[in-house]
Amino acid sequence: MTLDQWLLLLTPIWPLLLAALTCIPGGQKHAGTAAVLASLPALWLSQLAYTHLSLPTLLLGSVWQTLPISQTFLLFTALLWLLSALYGLGYLQKDSRAVSFWRLWLLTLSGNLGLLVSADIISFYLFFALMTFAGYGLVIHNRSASALRAGRIYLVMAIMGEMLILSGLFLASAATAHTSILSSDLARAIPESSHAQLILFCLFFGFGVKAGIPLLHLWLPLAHPVAPTPASAVLSGAMIKAGLFAWLGLLPLGEFQSSLWAATLIILGFTAAFGAALLGVLQNAPKAVLAYSSISQMGLMTLTLGCIFLQPSLLLPLLPVLTFFALHHALAKGALFLSTGINAQYQTIPVVLFSLGMLLPVLSLIGLLGSGAHAKLLLKAGLYDLPLSGLILAITLSAAATTSLMLRFLWLLKQQRKQDTAESANTWMQLSWAALVLCSFFAPQWFAPDLFTPLYQQPLAYAELLWVPALTLLISLWLRHHAPRWQIPQGDMVVVFEQASRWLSSVLTATAVSHKVPAPVMSTKAAQAWLARLETLCRSQIAALFGLLLLLANLLVWWF
Repeated sequence: MTLDQWLLLLTPIWPLLLAALTCIPGGQKHAGTAAVLASLPALWLSQLAYTHLSLPTLLLGSVWQTLPISQTFLLFTALLWLLSALYGLGYLQKDSRAVSFWRLWLLTLSGNLGLLVSADIISFYLFFALMTFAGYGLVIHNRSASALRAGRIYLVMAIMGEMLILSGLFLASAATAHTSILSSDLARAIPESSHAQLILFCLFFGFGVKAGIPLLHLWLPLAHPVAPTPASAVLSGAMIKAGLFAWLGLLPLGEFQSSLWAATLIILGFTAAFGAALLGVLQNAPKAVLAYSSISQMGLMTLTLGCIFLQPSLLLPLLPVLTFFALHHALAKGALFLSTGINAQYQTIPVVLFSLGMLLPVLSLIGLLGSGAHAKLLLKAGLYDLPLSGLILAITLSAAATTSLMLRFLWLLKQQRKQDTAESANTWMQLSWAALVLCSFFAPQWFAPDLFTPLYQQPLAYAELLWVPALTLLISLWLRHHAPRWQIPQGDMVVVFEQASRWLSSVLTATAVSHKVPAPVMSTKAAQAWLARLETLCRSQIAALFGLLLLLANLLVWWF
């Protein structure tokens, strides 16, 4: 094999080997170093040309490869995991569970990198599931009550997504008469299938759980605040992009035109962009605000896919824009998550550097400077030809949502800094944070020179990016003294479900007491056990709801 094929093979296998090393008593003390080294083959591979590797004896005949899209995803994914692992060396240096954290980190990393190089659906699903279920261990790392609660909801949502994904992949494979397991062949066969609508439903909403689309976002604002900061950075920056990558590889983009799906994705995208911002500004934890910000930014990517369904010819010009938008968001959001741990070390960092480090990713995410400005300009330029007059204005106004979230985030960091005692400086944390801040800001020049156009060469277009954040800032300054102090709990709809289940439990208990149920029929222990089972059922009702939706979708397919 050639060097690039060896690197392709090592990209998902190397983290697995290092995870096995951490199971050996002598290798446990090097678990953090192993986590840092694990993403190096993928980072190297992302800089090489197209690579293809066929493994006929693995599974049902695996095919791994890199394409321009996967190379971009590999680049920011490997870079984010690398710098987050360096950050974790300092963050977890006194953690008694550090070895188990790094072991799960390596397994999750293997799944994340493996799905990016898998060209067949068997390998892809295997690595996707590995990333999903190993990531559960990162969420519940500190074993607190809130972490375990977030982990339960994460698992419910994950299993629901896996159910839809498997259904979609089986139906898509049937569309090829089971003659191919290549993702590209399945995507081309979907439009010709008699079950095309059902396949699209399963694949879009199945991977939409990971991408955090509205109603399937419930795990994100719960998992991010409780997970260790390095894990939060990769959850929001890299793992959430796995849903987008799956959409790009498995949906028949450019070959299937549908006004229904275009409208669905555009509506969901704008609902996420603005609705998540409304929920996010009413949060009380910095990492929860960032979680809702990720949902909001993924909404812009979702509506872009909807535009491709509306006009398939937009696929070629918008594909590099989408991948660059994903790169920009991954690095900027990763830097912001890492800044939550640096916030307590402000006394050990020069005030100018500390302020720049906090503001550069914020301004980039808003779209005023750096990679964010380029991402917004490229996105709007690619959509000007669409017959939707209000689309560009709505994307411009989405900057108000991002600005509001970032102002809330910075304010909460300031309040947190007043309450917490200053921490001693940690070199690994500060260096990795600084490196990620620079990478996120200078992404166009360093990682996408073909898309880079200096802002001074397009002054009118850049000026359009300024007025919405400026107006939002003025409104926010006024609301600071006049707005009601409302708050929404993390998880929003999950809290409603839990309150409803508790209310139902109390009603049933009161009913049993008022009717004086005989002890042999309804003993105290039996009643408590029955109510506990009922509460568990109510908490997982969202999975049953989507199972019912899947059944209804099948009935609709057969009816029409």
